[in-house]
Amino acid sequence: MSAAAAAMLLAFTSLGFAATIELNQPFPPAGQNYSITALQNLTPLTLDGGTSVGANPNVNFEFQGGYGVRYQDALGQLTDFGIGLYDASSNPGIQAASTGLNIAFTQLVSSYGLSATLGNFGLNEFSTDAAPSRVAPTLSIYGSGGLLLGNFSTADLIADNALSLLTSNDPIANTDLWKLNLDALIGPNAQVSSFTLGADTHNASGSLMAVNSNPYYLVSVSGCECAPVPEPGSAFLILSAGLGCLIITRRRSRDLFSAK
Repeated sequence: MSAAAAAMLLAFTSLGFAATIELNQPFPPAGQNYSITALQNLTPLTLDGGTSVGANPNVNFEFQGGYGVRYQDALGQLTDFGIGLYDASSNPGIQAASTGLNIAFTQLVSSYGLSATLGNFGLNEFSTDAAPSRVAPTLSIYGSGGLLLGNFSTADLIADNALSLLTSNDPIANTDLWKLNLDALIGPNAQVSSFTLGADTHNASGSLMAVNSNPYYLVSVSGCECAPVPEPGSAFLILSAGLGCLIITRRRSRDLFSAK
């Protein structure tokens, strides 16, 4: 999609036209230094095994300004969806997979202040769990050379206070919007090349989420500043691979209810 077409899309969105629009991928939002690629057949949590073949990003599917996924099921049918769980086999309920969105930056960016705005979790606040009838978010973050910096479950996002409520009923989107702080998970001094949003099969308390979940959506990415370098005038240089790349292991054993 050209920059002009992207600008027209944003204009339609701002004017209140909320018809679902399919986007070519990777889709570069106008004026941003990242692109959005839709994925399907992701393994929940680790988000491996996914493919962009047969998938495309969409926007405005369930609410205005929300980026989701059009995926192709086992029968070859195209389905508009968001980031969530779906039945990856021809027999409902046998095999759950996840749709997702990969956000790839044009160059390494600093994790300091890096965040994404997400929507449609159906909650006023995250306390110790996700909504039982909604999808549970999961996240993978990648550094220089595509090195995995960490996989994070819903339990990790909540335990590290990485999710904060922006509004319970946004006047434009008419849904709840949340800020996902990546630096709360990997620290403020990491270098990030991309991250993938997906869905987990279990919520924060370990309860199995429903297949064909009510999905969530990406709204925007903020704080995409170039990775810092020693000289202030060299902001567009990329630090050598491996600097600041710390693998954050998944904290699967954390007990969110230890205080009870």
